[in-house]
Amino acid sequence: MDKQPQGRPTRRKRQTFRLGDTVRILSGPFVSFTGKIEGINQDKALLKVKVAIYGRNKPIKLNFSDAENVSAS
Repeated sequence: MDKQPQGRPTRRKRQTFRLGDTVRILSGPFVSFTGKIEGINQDKALLKVKVAIYGRNKPIKLNFSDAENVSAS
């Protein structure tokens, strides 16, 4: 959660993710990488995203809060 100047936490807008969407990673070791959504687990709020690392596509598991939509499929 982001903090406002007064110290009150703000909630990020709830995003809708779909298979094939392109997302940008917001935190962790792959911050600012982009990838395509290959799987969605609504119950655990997890995404499986394929990210190109050193020329190879690797699956990365992310929380919904760790990704933002870049473009829809």
